[in-house]
Amino acid sequence: MNTTQKNINRTTFKSRKLKTGLALLFFAFMLMSCENQLEEEVFSSFTSDNFYQDVESSELGMYGIYDVLGSINTYGENYLFYFNESTDERRHWRQGRGFDADLLANFQHSEINKNINRLWAEFYKGIARSNQVIDRVTVLRDNLENSGSLTSEQNVSLNGYNNVLGDAHFLRGFLYFQLVKNWGDVPLRLNSVISVADAKIERSPQLEVYQQIENDILTAIPFLPEASGLKSSDRICKGAARGILARFYLKWAGFPLQDVSKFEKAAEQTYAIINSGEHALNTVIEPTGIGAPYDSPFPQVFKNLADKVFDLKESMFEIHFSRAGGITSNDDSRIGSWYGVLTNQNSIYNRGAPRAYALPTFYESFDPQDNLRRDWSVSVFQINNKSEFVPVKDTRTYGMAKFRRYLMNPISEDRNDDAMNWPVLRYADVLLMFAESVNETLENGGTLPNGASVNMAYDAINQVKRRARALDINTPDAGVDLTGGSGDVFRQAIRQERSWELCFEGVRRPDLIRWGNYIETVRQTGVDLTNLNPAGFVTARDYFPAATIQDHHVLQPIPLIEISQNPDILNTDPSNNGYR
Repeated sequence: MNTTQKNINRTTFKSRKLKTGLALLFFAFMLMSCENQLEEEVFSSFTSDNFYQDVESSELGMYGIYDVLGSINTYGENYLFYFNESTDERRHWRQGRGFDADLLANFQHSEINKNINRLWAEFYKGIARSNQVIDRVTVLRDNLENSGSLTSEQNVSLNGYNNVLGDAHFLRGFLYFQLVKNWGDVPLRLNSVISVADAKIERSPQLEVYQQIENDILTAIPFLPEASGLKSSDRICKGAARGILARFYLKWAGFPLQDVSKFEKAAEQTYAIINSGEHALNTVIEPTGIGAPYDSPFPQVFKNLADKVFDLKESMFEIHFSRAGGITSNDDSRIGSWYGVLTNQNSIYNRGAPRAYALPTFYESFDPQDNLRRDWSVSVFQINNKSEFVPVKDTRTYGMAKFRRYLMNPISEDRNDDAMNWPVLRYADVLLMFAESVNETLENGGTLPNGASVNMAYDAINQVKRRARALDINTPDAGVDLTGGSGDVFRQAIRQERSWELCFEGVRRPDLIRWGNYIETVRQTGVDLTNLNPAGFVTARDYFPAATIQDHHVLQPIPLIEISQNPDILNTDPSNNGYR
């Protein structure tokens, strides 16, 4: 990627942030207008009815939904860090301090936890914005579509409205997917106009929420462009929407609903992505030029996150962040600083103070042939106050090496905040989901998409394995490739490959939960850590969740603030997911 293209990418990103800032101003005006209605019965001339006038204003409203994903309460920190801690790959950095983040990560939390409330509120803020965009833009689209013969300019506007509706429906489905994963039954709010009576609402059964998510994303897909036709790299494309839908179907097929017919649906979506030709693995793996003697080969797909280079071939859906000229306080993140490699704050690379560390047992789990991927995933080095790359002093402080702040240019002057992007979905995940959905479809007596086969499933996982070893992904290698048929052996191989390939990318905990083995895995990890280093690893200090995790920790409690405003929310489950 040359300098000119990088500048184009940065300019595009800043333009999106400007649009987001304007959209947030609109939502702020709307809030003030609502307050005036309640207190003074006067109406601002700036309302949702007259704000949405054309495609440009519709896009502004749509960018306000995306802004929620970049909030410090979601992927900027809170959701990304503390809701995904404590697996067989990573641990929270501390316990015993009493902070809400620590209590949440170590399974000592309750319904009064502020981090839980913030995430809940942020997700529903995004849903409220989605509802408003869908309601208002649908009217604009339908009015134009029904106005008779359209000019070429009007057809462009019609396509623009449909694109916006594609984003909004996808994002609403995506946000409800995050809610149902974490809370199970949740209130289903689908209208932009909510009365006082509507605010008191019971939780909808998970199946009803799942059906709404499916409907939203299936509605979105025809309206979305392929990656090659995307107007802006920070918006969702057709392939990414299909990939998230496949991830959702795999969840539906697993715990708790276990509708195994959805494995077929996941196979259909991943097969469509593979056949589209729009996406591919990024096979560039080369030293970064920084960090000797630990300057080992590093994948371009992760370096791009630091370089702000948008690789839609593999990194299909990213959360984008910015430090320079940000409009709102939510423009930056702590990826790389609080989620990466331990770095002394006096080094030229600024501070790296991880809030989570890779587990030594996970490091040891890699196949000996898989040392390249192991070393770009887990850092056994740290950076000292002289900016030297040196071995870690303690195996309990292995870093999550995919996210390396020292690769950013420029590096933020702030100790904590920077602008590294976050990969929500990569093509490697699509290939592994395809392999899993094919295997499970066959094991459960289902029907594969026309043209798909178990051999294709093996080729999908083998492409990922070959890339991890810097081999030609399309050339079979008997020393690396898996072979065989469907069954439990293939199932376990896929699950292990997902751990190695997708580690620290926020999918391990949801994977273990849908497979039904999360609780036992956390407890066994405590045993494994003690066995690995009985003298140096103390469960009560270094992997506290092994002792505190309970069966109900597969879900979060509805926050008390929500309950106090809407007591009906516990009508169907007074136990609050087992936390009472």
